[in-house]
Amino acid sequence: MKEQNIKFNIPKLAIFAKGAIQDNKIGRISDLHYHDELEFLNIHSGRLSCRVDGVDYFAEAGEIVFVNAGIPHETFSYDDTTRYTLVQFRESQFVNTEIRKIIKYSVKFQSWEGAPVRILHSEDLSRALEDIVTECEGAARAYEILVRSHILRIIGTLYREKILYDGEEAFATDAVQKILPALTYINTNYQEDIRLENMSALLGFDRSYFCRIFKLATGATFTEYLNFVRICKAEKLLATTSDTVLDISADVGFSSVSYFNRIFKKYKNSSPGIYRSAKYCNDI
Repeated sequence: MKEQNIKFNIPKLAIFAKGAIQDNKIGRISDLHYHDELEFLNIHSGRLSCRVDGVDYFAEAGEIVFVNAGIPHETFSYDDTTRYTLVQFRESQFVNTEIRKIIKYSVKFQSWEGAPVRILHSEDLSRALEDIVTECEGAARAYEILVRSHILRIIGTLYREKILYDGEEAFATDAVQKILPALTYINTNYQEDIRLENMSALLGFDRSYFCRIFKLATGATFTEYLNFVRICKAEKLLATTSDTVLDISADVGFSSVSYFNRIFKKYKNSSPGIYRSAKYCNDI
């Protein structure tokens, strides 16, 4: 699969924004694809759906479709007057504190725990998305600063509604510091046979205390965190190599390809094979 990137149309900002997109036909708007950016479709008229793993999420005028990063999806129009605004941006380019860098997989884990797609009803989010397009189209002096401020408004709203998770607020930073050696080891040696007993011994904690502190620090159990890190590594290999699913499963530390397939679908809402066939998208 060819790896591509979103073609950002705002200089110096990792964002794509386009308003008043109109589809004068009923049917498919975009093929199955995914990307590392958060995606927002602000519906002005008509009706469309976003399909993830065979499930359709329908939205109409006055609603916003939010698609999380890394989720394979395709979109369809159900009205020949469907019109919408499209905004895509990479959240980590705008909010990336030190604690988030340390627990980046935990933040991703929490964000992917909910539905991969949300249909939102928010006048504030709608205004922010339209303000982004207005600023980009006008390109007046310092418009990049105002665009950034609108994006932060959007991210802040997603945090407040617990659609995204801010590491500094969602996780106990003292606990993170206590288990930091374990997180570092997992992130570096995820392909090895890493056992709970070894990690607790590494920190000098007994098993029960380690499990409690680990969950407090990351929001996940030890096994959930380890599996999620491995899945994040696997998705990159699926997108950038021609290695078989069996080989990738072993390369990231899974001893069973069937278990790998089950865990991959749990976190990515598709099988590894479907994920690989999806286009890593640079346009919609």
